[in-house]
Amino acid sequence: MEKLKKSRLWLMVGVPGSGKTTWIQNHKNFFAEDNAIISRDQIRFALLGENDDYFSKENEVWQQYVEKTIASLKFNTDTILDATHLSEGSRGKILRALGHYIDRVEINAIVINTSLQKAIEQNSMRKGRAFVPETVIRNMFSNFSMPTFEEGFDNIYIYRQNKNKVIYEILKKDSKNNE
Repeated sequence: MEKLKKSRLWLMVGVPGSGKTTWIQNHKNFFAEDNAIISRDQIRFALLGENDDYFSKENEVWQQYVEKTIASLKFNTDTILDATHLSEGSRGKILRALGHYIDRVEINAIVINTSLQKAIEQNSMRKGRAFVPETVIRNMFSNFSMPTFEEGFDNIYIYRQNKNKVIYEILKKDSKNNE
């Protein structure tokens, strides 16, 4: 088995329009200097032709998403996965796909816990394929589940914006076990 650099995997969690990509851009100092941001949408949009359906190349998107993540885990301290990861099933799918590459990796979730109205409002500013229909956001919002330690996370960071106040909550696996 390959010797891997001790690294951290960060799964962004939130509905489209919640502000995951913006949060990453605004918090670059939160991550190690040697980091990689892997955006499932960037991979998708690079593969799609002008007339292709959004999901027409899903197999290639998924394959590149996994391959880029594995490569980053080998060479970077921090690997940030910018996608929705809304359910235990979707988070488990990526963790299973990474196989033994995450055996020595600290696994973290960053939850952008935005109201449905705020996500719809922020999404309305998107252009082209980045715009997500409101019905899709509503459906995804109703299917959201909060990450848990049982899924394999070492830390869960929750970011909430309540009116003009920003609230951060950090849940650590070790402190949970010590309660």
